Amino acid sequence: MSLDNSRDEWSSIIRAIEDALPAYESTSEWISVGLAGPLRRRAVAFLRSHRREWVLDAGTGPGVSSRMLLEDSFEKIIGLDPSIHLLRFAGSRLGRRFCPIVGVAENLPLRPGSLGAVITCFSLRDVVSLDRSLDEFARATRRGGALAVVDIGKPDSTFWRALIGFYILHVMPVLARSAIRGKTPGNPFRMIIPTWKRLRTNKQLSDLIGQSFGPCALKSFLLGGLVVFEADRLSVWKDVLQ
Repeated sequence: MSLDNSRDEWSSIIRAIEDALPAYESTSEWISVGLAGPLRRRAVAFLRSHRREWVLDAGTGPGVSSRMLLEDSFEKIIGLDPSIHLLRFAGSRLGRRFCPIVGVAENLPLRPGSLGAVITCFSLRDVVSLDRSLDEFARATRRGGALAVVDIGKPDSTFWRALIGFYILHVMPVLARSAIRGKTPGNPFRMIIPTWKRLRTNKQLSDLIGQSFGPCALKSFLLGGLVVFEADRLSVWKDVLQ
């Protein structure tokens, strides 16, 4: 995919999430078989030792993960998203401890080592440059910090990958359309399809997180169709080379 096509797809994803606002969280729960919320909360729990530090919610969207962080007594949340509309929606519901910033993961407007942790839920697969985004998370996170990623997965096994692919391509759009009927025009959740197609396999992504950020543990759910990555910001080979 060319850079221009990738950016066009990226813009379409943003518009789709904005269109899905009235039913985003409830539909996400429906098409994830009720696992989206519990996996977000698992990621929040992994970061609890950083409650008093600045935590970045990258690709915050309507603020679902940021809300969970605040409910779990995290004190300082930066919500990063390229959509002013989504940030306004999130900010109107989250209060003073939520600091919205317009931006992208590939170029974080943050000082090196200024974060205690980063969380990104169902948004890492949408970035234009995965390598650059992970490097930026590592740059902005202090040593001893952490990264939690929740997303749709692409199983390493050919058989399970084909099964999950069938669900994403054929079953998920039907479930999403049923869930949002009458709440928003069209079916914005169909944008999951192209992002899943270019997604790296679960192990490939785990290895890449480990190389860019630090030691990474991969947790698989729903036959590998949903994943949680938990990484610690330690000295890694890229630091040695710099």
